[in-house]
Amino acid sequence: MLEFFFAALVIGIAPGPDNLFVLAQSATYGARRGFYIILGLCTGIALQICLLVAGVSALIAASPTAFFVIQCLGAAYLLYLAYKSFQVRAGTVEIDEVDSIGTKPLQNDSCICHPESPSSQPEFPSRHPEGQSPEGSRPTELGQPSARKLYLRGVIMNMSNPKVILFILSLIPPAVRLDRPIHPSLQMAIFGAEFILATMIVFGSIAILAGTVKRFLLTSPKANRNLNWFSGCVFVLLAIALFFVEH
Repeated sequence: MLEFFFAALVIGIAPGPDNLFVLAQSATYGARRGFYIILGLCTGIALQICLLVAGVSALIAASPTAFFVIQCLGAAYLLYLAYKSFQVRAGTVEIDEVDSIGTKPLQNDSCICHPESPSSQPEFPSRHPEGQSPEGSRPTELGQPSARKLYLRGVIMNMSNPKVILFILSLIPPAVRLDRPIHPSLQMAIFGAEFILATMIVFGSIAILAGTVKRFLLTSPKANRNLNWFSGCVFVLLAIALFFVEH
């Protein structure tokens, strides 16, 4: 079963929709928030494994209607995220998130623009020593979607992607061996856990790299808008790519 884990690592490194999704979101919101996306994606994989063990995935893959409905739902959600990203106005951003240990948040007097707040009215953050709130807590994370939204974004992204269903069906069941003293369903669950672990390692590395790049890019006044436009373009391409998945 160790061979399956290394194979899953190699497959995870190969460029794909989820890799681009993690890259775009981590470059936009930072590595720490990118991990919320990763947790959502891994939760989606866990749910897909449960559907596989229960036999539901095979039924969906065998039904052209169900498969097409999932394609439409996935594309609609991705286009919605693209619309949110394209709404970002030009302007500088406030770096009030600590993406690495020992990095102190920076402050400026600029407005905060982000895809979750489509209003063009600027929000001016109040100044406090060391970037803290009046109560002395950690810096507020204005201009960023909540952890819950990013987590759910990852879950929905995974569950509404029919390619994931076909991928798991083609990857895990063939690795099951009837001569092992482990029940086939338990084998699929173990393989699923190994695949989730490999996914977290690969996606986590992508998030850290993209988050590091983000800290340098945010020194530019137009960086926030450009990063969100990059995310929007990725979402549009992913939405189109869903309909090229062979059933």
